[in-house]
Amino acid sequence: MTRTSQVRAVLIAALAATTLVGTITSANAKGTQPKSRDAYVTNPNDPGLIELYSTPEPGQIGPMNWDGAIGGWGPGNFESRHWDDNDYTEVQFIGCVVDQGGGKSAGVKLWQSIPFSIDKDMGTQTYYNCFTGPDASTRAWWNAHYEGGDKRYFTIPQINGSSTIRATMSVKRVYVDTALADD
Repeated sequence: MTRTSQVRAVLIAALAATTLVGTITSANAKGTQPKSRDAYVTNPNDPGLIELYSTPEPGQIGPMNWDGAIGGWGPGNFESRHWDDNDYTEVQFIGCVVDQGGGKSAGVKLWQSIPFSIDKDMGTQTYYNCFTGPDASTRAWWNAHYEGGDKRYFTIPQINGSSTIRATMSVKRVYVDTALADD
């Protein structure tokens, strides 16, 4: 290494160190940082927090991991949000409708998300009753443990028994519950 190359390397290292120190100094100059940046630390008085039901309403399941709705899902083209679980999972649909030709059934497939590998197919349950009225419900449960992953999600691979139907379905309310003790 020539003398010019050595001087150049030292100058580059000094510039990099100055840049890093300057960045740290400017970050600390803005004031003290909170003690915890954990996303799970909450203040119960924060606006926008929603309290889950402590006891279920008649005909409903108890406290759940999440609830929501589905709109415009065709066979195999969407997946639900993922949730933490690796034992018991219950999925309830209330008020199912199909946009073309009426709905009679939907296949709901549960998956175990396996990081850096193929997700585990946990089986399909067929939902019928939720199609009989706007407040009619169907729920199914899967009770299994699989190694290698701790997140689950569901898909709808079939509508009215077909995986190639062009119709889409919507569900007024979806509840996901992971506590076997609720039943």
